[in-house]
Amino acid sequence: MNTRRQIKVLLVEDRVEDAELLLREMRMGGLSVAGRRVETGAEYQDALASFAPDLILSDYTLPGFDGTEALRIAGSRSPDTPFIFVSGTIGEERAIQR
Repeated sequence: MNTRRQIKVLLVEDRVEDAELLLREMRMGGLSVAGRRVETGAEYQDALASFAPDLILSDYTLPGFDGTEALRIAGSRSPDTPFIFVSGTIGEERAIQR
């Protein structure tokens, strides 16, 4: 019987394939995860309330919504939830900005 607690991961990602890849890698690493993918601000705010994630993984650039806005919202609505940018479009300079 598996007694590991499942980690709820909220993925702010416009590409289904990228979200699935992240979840697959986490599972291959031995984690038990349940994921929910969102790509708009409204979906994101709804998921923060209804899904109550343990972890937020966010792309930096999405059409009509972006990771910096997602981070700002998480900071006010879910400040204790770890937030990690996972993106191919963010540069090193941007990654170290506060």
